[in-house]
Amino acid sequence: MTADSVSFIGTATGAEARLVPAAGFPIQNISVVGFDRSKPWLLPRTAARAAGAVGEARGILSSVSPDAVVGMGGYVSLPAVLAARSLKVPVVLHEQNIVFGLAHKVSKPFAAKVAVSFEDTLADAGSKGVYVGNPVAPEFASFSRSEKRTAALARFGLEPTRKTLLVFGGSQGARRINEAASGLPERWSARSDLQILHIAGRTAFQELKDQRLTSRDGCIYRVVDFVDDMTQAYAVADLALCRGGATTLAELALVGLPAIVVPYPYHRDRQQERQARVAERAGAAIVLDDSATSADSLSTLAAQLLDDPARLSRMSQAFATLARPDAADRLAEVVRSVVR
Repeated sequence: MTADSVSFIGTATGAEARLVPAAGFPIQNISVVGFDRSKPWLLPRTAARAAGAVGEARGILSSVSPDAVVGMGGYVSLPAVLAARSLKVPVVLHEQNIVFGLAHKVSKPFAAKVAVSFEDTLADAGSKGVYVGNPVAPEFASFSRSEKRTAALARFGLEPTRKTLLVFGGSQGARRINEAASGLPERWSARSDLQILHIAGRTAFQELKDQRLTSRDGCIYRVVDFVDDMTQAYAVADLALCRGGATTLAELALVGLPAIVVPYPYHRDRQQERQARVAERAGAAIVLDDSATSADSLSTLAAQLLDDPARLSRMSQAFATLARPDAADRLAEVVRSVVR
């Protein structure tokens, strides 16, 4: 499958509207919204929009004449899958998370193959299931800490001899993690061997901007709003403090970075906790409940890990066993296998 044979269906308001063209691929949009299960009275309106989106997707597919359609989940995926089914185009699903989302639950009967990121998900995928891993950007599969470390240390104003805690919670940050991390410099004020790189998200960055270039006595603390190349952040880090998203865990596995994972607590199926437990069982991460996450709890736990290089090394090696650098190739092979 060549790059010029791939096109996308998305929405005008989603991140894909910016990311897909920036990556050099064509995208066509449909008009669809997700269903908020906390507002069941909106179901008729959402269903009507979805029905219209199926028609839009069918028109796009008719013009593109694809050999296969790959559903990656989310509310955009379902209309495209249903349209493909109506046109007798083979469908492959890829479930990023450890549990199936609503769109994939509905789509599974129409799929020729169901690719999954976690082996734990195979049972729910049934006879169509194929374990491929979670595809991520190619720069993670070819990651070299030594090649990036010097430039990354200079970019973030960090010192090469210190142990570094990398804190992040996704593009928008994570309030509990941000609040706890911002209290660490004070608690580590006597630690001239530690430093913190805190990617706070754009909103929290404004709240923390007065601290962004400060050191509390010994501990260096750097806070930024966003990092466009996360391989640079990973290159300077000895330990991560983060949420338990599937892509985050896949990246950490590829770069072999030990982690304290604080799963997002409000998913109905607690998918982040289940994903993080996979890493914890492997010995690669420690899972900390959101409600137990504070500057006090983290200052003790993170310092214990950073002070134990042998344990960090074992955790790094354990994470590497979960890595699937060929996940994108595996998924591509699954897609090729269903093309008539």
